[in-house]
Amino acid sequence: MSSKARQQAQAEGLTLRVAENSSGYYGVRLDRPGRPKPYQAHVKRRGKTVTLGYFATAEEAALC
Repeated sequence: MSSKARQQAQAEGLTLRVAENSSGYYGVRLDRPGRPKPYQAHVKRRGKTVTLGYFATAEEAALC
């Protein structure tokens, strides 16, 4: 886990949800391999997928 993301999660009292997928976190997928920010964070709202943004690490995306 990225130390910066870990510190931020700890400071905010958050727990990152682990999942059995390629990124390792719920709501995070590796969308653009080889790019500076390849991990996409997403959630479902009213049956539609909403993208929260792209991040450098899976941990940063999970924190979002």
